[in-house]
Parts: sequence; structure tokens; C-alpha cells
Amino acid sequence: MAQRLEIDPSKIPAIDFTSEAYTFIRNALIADVGTPEINTDKLAALCLKAQWETHIESLRTQYEMQFQEAETLREQSKQEAADAERLAAAELQEKEKELAKEAEKKRLPIYSFQKGVGVDLIPLQLHPYAKKMMSAQKYVPLWYFLPDVASEAKERSKDSLDTNHLQFAVEDSNNLAGSTVSLVGSHMVRASPNTIPDSRLSWPQVMCAKSAFLNALDLGTWPDNYILMFGAFYINMDMHRELQEQDGDQVMAHYHAEMRMAWYNAMERKEPFNLSVISDRVLAESRREIIKQKQEKSLKDKQTLSLLLETEHYLITTLTFPLAIYTQFHVITKQCTHEPLLPTTGQR
Repeated sequence: MAQRLEIDPSKIPAIDFTSEAYTFIRNALIADVGTPEINTDKLAALCLKAQWETHIESLRTQYEMQFQEAETLREQSKQEAADAERLAAAELQEKEKELAKEAEKKRLPIYSFQKGVGVDLIPLQLHPYAKKMMSAQKYVPLWYFLPDVASEAKERSKDSLDTNHLQFAVEDSNNLAGSTVSLVGSHMVRASPNTIPDSRLSWPQVMCAKSAFLNALDLGTWPDNYILMFGAFYINMDMHRELQEQDGDQVMAHYHAEMRMAWYNAMERKEPFNLSVISDRVLAESRREIIKQKQEKSLKDKQTLSLLLETEHYLITTLTFPLAIYTQFHVITKQCTHEPLLPTTGQR
């Protein structure tokens, strides 16, 4: 393969073969028996010039071919770049069409409305987590259906429109060796950190949240008999004679929490039962649990009161301190004992 030429041969200056520098070569040609036609100095110079011009011409031909090949490669590269650019543009346009289709699928459909007809009441906005769990027919604490939670639901719905980013989520953090680490989107629907379990809801809160819960059952496409069962569950509790008893509202709130959780657990085992039928046995267990809680609280209050009285006695008998400090401590103690305040005169 011929060596690549870096310069144009046509730009090489002509050589003067009649100059003194080429005398030796000219004499050699004249003396050469192989070239008897060259017998003068002038003919020798002409011979050298002719050979040089032939060599330069071959170099020009090589350079021209080399230039044409370079031009061909340049045009080919240019064409390939243009083709690649058109292909990338076509792929980008196709992706944009796919994204537009996906966005169109996620976009809410346009429904017709009746001219001149508005609304008298804005529907309660559910927390995204409650909406997700209700749609999946899963258990969700009744707290999510309280009116006060609607403000958090609006904020979470607004946050879901923000730019998404990935973050780590760790499951089973109590056992780090067996933990599962995964990447989740920052706007993924998660439970509220403010959630209050059903066991800590009061009976008025249960009654306040039940309507929103019953209305949200449609999200899970429950059969009509299931929806009627849930409705009867709350009606039968609200009409039960237990509510007329002492601490009946606490007993019924405890019964509600236990039975509602038990029903969803049974549903996961594919063994649902009729939740609307009040269980006297479970109700009696709830009554005993409330009595136990009240007894424990009473005992704890007595222990606290005893400690306060011992402390007051110690302060009175062993220390001398300003009247204002004693008076403040005396008020706290009497508030715990529910006894009338003693007059405090002078300094003890």
C-alpha cells in the first residue's frame, strides 16, 4: 500500500537539473552504456527532468485519489450523522407520542354537566392512603375518615403533583440483617405519621367518621350485601343498650376497634363473617377490658397522689421555703385529691 501523502505534489517547486548540484548525476547518465542516446550535458538534464515530472505526476494522481477517498469518507460520515440525527429525532418524536398517550390515559375524562346546577356541599376529600387502601378492599384505620384529616388529605394531594425523586425505603428495620431495601418514589402513597388507631378513638369520633367510611366503600366495588352489612354494623352498635350503661361509650368504642380489625383479618383468610351481628361475648370482653383499664388508671392515680402527699409532708416538716412555692405545690396536691384548698397564712 502506497504511503499516504501529507502535502499536495503540485505545490512542490520544480528542480533545476542543469545546476551544479546535479553535475555528478548528469555525468553518470552520459557515461552509462545503457543510455547511449544521452551523450551531452543538456540531454542528461532533460532526461532527469522528464523522470522527475513523471514521478510528480504519479504522486499527483495518488494525491487526487487520496483526496477523493477522503471526500467520499467525509460525505459518508456526514450522511451517517444526518441519518443518525433523523433517527434520534424520529425516536424522540415517538417517545413524545407515547408519553402523550400515557398522559392522556392518566388525564381525567371530560364529563358533561348540567347548566345552572351547582353543589350545596363539597364532598369530603379522602387521604390518598385511605383511598388506596379502600380501593384495594384493605383495612384502614377509621381515623382517616374524620373531618379534621381532610386538611392533611388536601396537602398530600397537592404534594403528589411535585417533582418526583427516588429515596430508600427499609422494611423490617428491627432486624437489619433481614431488612429489605428498595427505591421508592417520593410521592408514593404512604400512611400518615399522625394516624390514630381505632383502639384510641372515642365513640363520638367513631360516629363522626362512619359516614365517610361507608361512602368510601364504593371505591372498593364491594357487593351491595357487604355495604349493607357495614351500614348495619354501625346502626346496631349505635342502637345497642350497652350505650345506656356506665362507660358504655368506651366499651362500644373498644368493641368497634376489635371487631372491625377482626373482620378484615378474617377476610384475608377468606373466612368473613357477618359483622352486623353484635357479639355478646366480644362485647363482654370489651366491658372487662374497660373496667381493667379504669382500675389500672385509678391505682396509678392513687400511687401518684401518695407520692405527692409524702413529698408535701417532707417539705412541710423538714424544709423552710417561700410561701409561694408551698402554695403552688399545695394547689397541685389538692387538685389530685379533689379536696378544697386550705388557707395558707404566714410562712411555713
